[in-house]
Amino acid sequence: MKYLLSILSIILISACKYDKDIPHPELYEKVYMPQAVNLPSIVNLVMADTPQTIIFGAAFGGPRNNSNNLEVKFRVDASLVAAYNQLNGTAYETMPAGSYELLQTSGTIAKGQQSTAPLKLQIKTAGVLESLKKYLLPVTIEQVTGNVAVNENLRTAYFLVEAQRDGLNLKVISYGKKSTVFDVNAVADVLRPLGGDLIVIREIDKNTKRSGYVDMPAEIAKKLGMFSYFAKAINHDGGEYGTAVLSKFPITDSAAFILPTPSGEPGPLAVIKVKVKEGQTLTFAGTHFNANVTLRAGQPAKLLEFLQPYDGPVIVGGNFNDQLAGDTYLALKTRFTLICTEGCAFNYPATNPASNTDYIIYSPANRFRVVENRVGTVSTSDHLPVISQMQVYY
Repeated sequence: MKYLLSILSIILISACKYDKDIPHPELYEKVYMPQAVNLPSIVNLVMADTPQTIIFGAAFGGPRNNSNNLEVKFRVDASLVAAYNQLNGTAYETMPAGSYELLQTSGTIAKGQQSTAPLKLQIKTAGVLESLKKYLLPVTIEQVTGNVAVNENLRTAYFLVEAQRDGLNLKVISYGKKSTVFDVNAVADVLRPLGGDLIVIREIDKNTKRSGYVDMPAEIAKKLGMFSYFAKAINHDGGEYGTAVLSKFPITDSAAFILPTPSGEPGPLAVIKVKVKEGQTLTFAGTHFNANVTLRAGQPAKLLEFLQPYDGPVIVGGNFNDQLAGDTYLALKTRFTLICTEGCAFNYPATNPASNTDYIIYSPANRFRVVENRVGTVSTSDHLPVISQMQVYY
């Protein structure tokens, strides 16, 4: 609504400054839809039982003020969707029958005025539209009475409608603290300002001599006000070394797995099920694949095997030690979706990032929406934290 009014205000101001010496000014006078300026005009709705409203209308443009009452008639023309898709290389679907209604099919641009009053297009979402699917709804000027032409380039507004379930906002973080960093306060100081709901911490000790026999996952979680779970990769220095997962939500179930390698250090996989709301759970896992391409070759398949019994929303974070186009991610993408595939923020090395190490994946795709991806600016290691703001839908 504010967008429509601002467009019409600009038109009104500019229309007042006309040049009286322009010959045949009527040749430049056109009626058009301001919403057609954006191609498409994006409309994000939340799934609801009650209909929701989109505002549309028509405006008058030209070198002089409107001198007639102009009646403008509108209609929805679903036949334009196919042509739009072909022209723009898209595959948007047509709005289902019964999901929309023009509450007014006409409006008047009164003499001396620059636009119609705001008109309403009503959209039904719940039980009619599929969540997170993009639908294209063309609303076009059918007829104008008053001997003024239509601007053909702005005759039709293409509303791109997407309805979302009311999602749960989550901030997910994957972080490698560095294996020789044992200061739990320093690690907590890096993570605290980021406000993570679910965190993976790699290369972490539990009750080792070198850490002062500190349960580092538990101590860091306590400082952040979170719950923790640890998965061992190896026994080390009188204790254990591996990967921890932290959760703001209560942990209702947990399991630790080993992603084997032919030799060298295997990969830990920490899996927790957390209660995000009454009757709603989510699976979160953290891991660290081997840096050697040969040694990690079998780890993606084992991760998929171990996580196969976990249904519902699943998020996995960690260091997968491969480029995004590599075989590791190709295997993981048979079930999981990547938080980003192009223009992803690099997190390694911390001083001048040029590649991705830590990463986050999720499944199934239709239960999530990625809102933002970024990396932190402070670290105890040469890996910056990877941060994904997400929404999960139930």
